[in-house]
Amino acid sequence: MLLLAGPTDTGKSTLALRLLEKAKEAYLLDLDPGQGALPGAFTLFHYREGTLTPLRRYLLGALSPRGMEAQAVVGALRLARLIPKGSPAVADTDGYLDPGFRLLQIEALVPAEVLVLGWEELYQALAWRRDLRARLAPPLQGVRRKTPAERRKNRLERLFAHFQEARPRPLPLGHMPAYPMEPPEPQRLYGLLDGEGFLLGYGRLLAWAGDEGLFLTPVGEEVARVVPTRLLFPIPALPG
Repeated sequence: MLLLAGPTDTGKSTLALRLLEKAKEAYLLDLDPGQGALPGAFTLFHYREGTLTPLRRYLLGALSPRGMEAQAVVGALRLARLIPKGSPAVADTDGYLDPGFRLLQIEALVPAEVLVLGWEELYQALAWRRDLRARLAPPLQGVRRKTPAERRKNRLERLFAHFQEARPRPLPLGHMPAYPMEPPEPQRLYGLLDGEGFLLGYGRLLAWAGDEGLFLTPVGEEVARVVPTRLLFPIPALPG
């Protein structure tokens, strides 16, 4: 596995796609919960002949690993273990500038190589390690820095796409772990998990009574647990 690390807007995602195109068939580990494929989640993709197919998702429930470092490391490791041994893979990480967290992530994933784009501090934190192969490279040419408004717009577009085929569905609220919010919040997104703890998709609470809630969700599979996230989606006119 090649792990790409660096600040935001240094070209990590662009480079990851270029490398996948050269490999023809490979795996992409999307570890950017803020600007990745599905906000608040990590996704493992299989790439073949120009098509990315999502295989599994892990719920982080936030747009950054800040304050959730342990969960972020565990989630990345769980997805990485699903990659067939010996298969080419690229891990595209977020722009969280904490060398300590990034080192923990690297220790867990054990990539064959770490390519650091435009982040001298992280490279120096890795360079002394004889068991880690790390290279420092400048940001990709032509990469434009996005504004906060553009980032929010990108996240909303991805969430709207996720809810495109959403339908109302009753689900039990009684399985939720203790969470500092009473009563349930309609604007908050809830993660719907399968029996292995992987994310099936999101649900938006429409109504609730007692221990049951009515969710707008694209998920049709069996749901083992409903988990509140830190993500708010205060948009009344969702599909469905």
